[in-house]
Amino acid sequence: MTEANSQRVLVELIKEIAADQRYGLTCFSHDWILRLEKNGATRHIFGYNFEINSATAELLAGDKAAIADLLAHQGIANVPHRLFLHPRLSGYVSAKGNWPAMLASAEEFGYPLVCKPNAGTGGLGVTLVNNVAELELAVYTLFQKHRGISFSPYLEIDQEFRAIMLDGELQLLYTKRRPHVVGDGQASLMQLIQAAQAGGQLSAEAAGQAIENKQNDLQTVPAVGEEVLLGWKHNLGAGSSPQQLGDGPLASQLSRLARQAQQAINIRFASVDIVEVQGEHRVLEINSGVMMEHFVRSQPEHRATAKAIYARAIERMFGA
Repeated sequence: MTEANSQRVLVELIKEIAADQRYGLTCFSHDWILRLEKNGATRHIFGYNFEINSATAELLAGDKAAIADLLAHQGIANVPHRLFLHPRLSGYVSAKGNWPAMLASAEEFGYPLVCKPNAGTGGLGVTLVNNVAELELAVYTLFQKHRGISFSPYLEIDQEFRAIMLDGELQLLYTKRRPHVVGDGQASLMQLIQAAQAGGQLSAEAAGQAIENKQNDLQTVPAVGEEVLLGWKHNLGAGSSPQQLGDGPLASQLSRLARQAQQAINIRFASVDIVEVQGEHRVLEINSGVMMEHFVRSQPEHRATAKAIYARAIERMFGA
């Protein structure tokens, strides 16, 4: 069930910050637009986008292929993305059409291949394809809703991290732990998934997706202590859980890469997603909308962390 805007954690936190710091606050469009006022100045929050980034930076962050091209140009490790525009944008598509270039990209990246909306978020529409027939279906399906899609190579990702950055400073760093169950040597995988759903560790949607992903293994019995990953996506909305990382060499390395990515597109407030593949870190994408809904709801103490980050972003919006 879709959550009402007024129930978003961000809205709750901004209302608290406005009261604490004596900002005037007016809400519009069912709390999707928040207008803050102080000392004669006004600033806005639209969805999860704060009036601190330039319009160009926000547009770049919303374009996966553009980010990959810009990072590659500056020698910053990233996951390649290849853009394809809807055929109705014929003025921007080669006379040969998309299909020859799509097949060439698929051959270059190899199967399995990831197809996704070029401007999507939250893992929605991200599709794993294993052959040309599945590729054709994925492209057809995505073009029903999106004017641009992108291909990227499927990578065996060891970990995915999110770094929230503000003016070059790391505000928060966590890893996205994919949904999983742990075997007891007696219960089948299906029973473990059902128990995880009943216990609240998996949502009904995540459990259903896990059953679909593991349909050929549901009757197997994982050994005692054996961890079984239930999906390939790391998105928090798909059931992954955030685990905050403390200071250390890994945090320093990830912070440095996130700062390079942030500076590459001149964006001030953003979250940078980084993947680890065979010990190498690469930027996956940059998000101008800084969402911490799942992070806050995962642990009670995370609420104060998110509130402090949003408060600092608002201060910067007003030039403090």
